[in-house]
Amino acid sequence: MRSGGATKGDSMIWLILLSAAFIVPFWKLLPDYGISNYWALTAFFPICALVLLYIMAFGAERKGGPQ
Repeated sequence: MRSGGATKGDSMIWLILLSAAFIVPFWKLLPDYGISNYWALTAFFPICALVLLYIMAFGAERKGGPQ
């Protein structure tokens, strides 16, 4: 019998949804930094999202968008 707690499958669904939610903001922001927006698809993996954030923060010069 299943208890009231979350199962491993439930946790995996939330992880997938959260990872997918990172793609949209990266898709919009990366072109402002001169990076192809297709790189946003790599943000599905948490370590890649962290690397993209570091590239945006320290490596790339912002080219467009509001300053």
